Amino acid sequence: MSDKTIPVRRRGPARPLSIEQLETGLQLLSQGDVNHAAFWDANIGAFRRTVLLAIRDTSDALLSSTMRPHWRVELENQLAVLIQYIELADRYVARRSFSPEQRSSGRPGASFRIH
Repeated sequence: MSDKTIPVRRRGPARPLSIEQLETGLQLLSQGDVNHAAFWDANIGAFRRTVLLAIRDTSDALLSSTMRPHWRVELENQLAVLIQYIELADRYVARRSFSPEQRSSGRPGASFRIH
């Protein structure tokens, strides 16, 4: 398995991912030739930042008093899914921080997958 990652800038705090970076990451994950643990170790910060921005934008949109009811329901559903992604990312970061020897075995990606 290769250690492919989403091409993310490495200096400073993790920046949100672009649409192209998200699509590239999904393609790499779906191809099955990526070490999932190494992939998420390299990209979890940027992924988490991206989801946090999506939560903020979705929450801001829900504050609109002129939103049509069907759009409000759609955004509320999307917000719930985004919150689940943050919870998954946080659990991954916590587990990665807690158990570095488990991470080096290459197995965490097999039992824990964000995508």
